[in-house]
Amino acid sequence: MVRCKFPILLILGIFLISCAPSKKMLTYKDSKIYFEKIKARDNFVKSLTATGNITVDSPEFSNSAKLKVNLRRPDTLMLKIETIFGIDLGEVQIYADNFKLIDRFNDRVLQGKVSEYLQKYLGIDLTIDELVDILIACPRVGEVESQSFEDYEFLVFEKKEGRDVILKFNSDLELESYAFFKSGVKVFEVIYLKYAKVKDITFPRVVRIYDGSGRGIYLNFSEININS
Repeated sequence: MVRCKFPILLILGIFLISCAPSKKMLTYKDSKIYFEKIKARDNFVKSLTATGNITVDSPEFSNSAKLKVNLRRPDTLMLKIETIFGIDLGEVQIYADNFKLIDRFNDRVLQGKVSEYLQKYLGIDLTIDELVDILIACPRVGEVESQSFEDYEFLVFEKKEGRDVILKFNSDLELESYAFFKSGVKVFEVIYLKYAKVKDITFPRVVRIYDGSGRGIYLNFSEININS
């Protein structure tokens, strides 16, 4: 009986792989269609509230917590963070270019400029309204330098104010990733996963944000409400 275990496991593995959903081939090869879907989401989303979990993953620190998001475009974002037991850890309040971090765990308040923080710690020049657009999968597309159609994905290369950006779309016309480069080095990337229908649009339930060092912030939304 022992001799049979490996062949049985191998056959089972092959069976499971064959049953896994495969990527769909691109059916649209016109960049206007992809940008129109971004524009449709951009025009539709005026405000958003969501609940879920946030995970911070870095060599120095790794932990998860409950998250509540309240976003009003163009430039207002509130994040409330709680333990899994509902204990209030603090919140982040962003309005225009100003942010306030209320850290109840350490009993402190930090304030500053969003643009200065992004430049100092990530080396990127983004305004808060641009950052909000990126978080909700509606990045502003600047001057398109080139585009590439593969079997399963559509890539757009753009230049904007000294930065290079690569946008990747899947066969469902959904934005899969937004990568930000400076002097040829990737300094910032956002990956969008598990799109779901929310009212008249689709919206990513999972957003993963990485810096150039591989440190990540993962947002997993269990409930999303738009324009309510």
